[in-house]
Amino acid sequence: MRFFINNCNPTGGPGIFGGRLKKQLEKNGHKFVDPYTSGEIPDRNISIIQGDKIEGCPLNILRLDGLYFDSESSNNDQMNSGIFKSFDQADHIVYQSQFSKDMYHSFYGRKDPSQESIIHNGLDQEEFLSNVKPIKLSDPVFSKYGKICVASASWRRHKRLEETIEAFKDPKLKNVLLIALGGMSYIKDKSSIPDNVLLTPLFKPEQTASIYCMADAMIHLAWLDWCPNTVVESLSCGAPVLCSHNGGTKELVKDNGVVVQLEEDYEIGVRVPLYNPPKVDTSIIVDGILEVLEKPTIFDRLDLDILNVAKKYEDLL
Repeated sequence: MRFFINNCNPTGGPGIFGGRLKKQLEKNGHKFVDPYTSGEIPDRNISIIQGDKIEGCPLNILRLDGLYFDSESSNNDQMNSGIFKSFDQADHIVYQSQFSKDMYHSFYGRKDPSQESIIHNGLDQEEFLSNVKPIKLSDPVFSKYGKICVASASWRRHKRLEETIEAFKDPKLKNVLLIALGGMSYIKDKSSIPDNVLLTPLFKPEQTASIYCMADAMIHLAWLDWCPNTVVESLSCGAPVLCSHNGGTKELVKDNGVVVQLEEDYEIGVRVPLYNPPKVDTSIIVDGILEVLEKPTIFDRLDLDILNVAKKYEDLL
């Protein structure tokens, strides 16, 4: 088949997934065309978040992440307008999580059930793990700690790195190291960072595999996240995940981690001050970290392998 992936910014989370999907579809023998430069009409047009319908294309697919629902912003409607226009034009909607699907149904509308699917993000696990390079755990940075946790995200306030760092001040975690990938540029005031928290620069996704494989667990306590690539990467490396009960992250984690309730249940369809998340009891985070560190670190998540994810896109009718 001939594919076209539309509106795929390679630098953001959606773009990273779009690039992984494109690479796998090419491996599977499909051809990619650009109707805007060659005039060749694809058999499948996959728009990432938003994109125009291509006339003559048998199936226009819109793959959705999140939407804008920050109650402290006056631009939600404006920012959602292009997404909703693409929603109306699409022949089939792919949501990246049940949470994403529920939110769109509540905030905007729905298609016929036959025109909607849920397909989680994925990655080429063999290729990703081929990037693993040995890290000397005897290095003084690591050797004095019994366990290692990693946290990784495109950090913004609702991702809760601040609360995660605060939890590591608890004496119960004095022998546990937190490596916060990308935390060096995000955390401006480093004066109160405890010794067992290591803030690093931002790494490219393929550079993080070694750290995920070294870690005993990942901590991803984002409030109302959709389907984070970093959690897919961590699980693919065998690191169990601690996550919040709200949002779509728990759909990825399943039995390979611990889900904690840090705030009241989110009511689907309600606008909230997204970048002012509810205050949390850090003792719940501490207990969750201790629990997830007891989880097995060897498990198969072939459902997150891009080979299986790409097949679901190929099978859409």
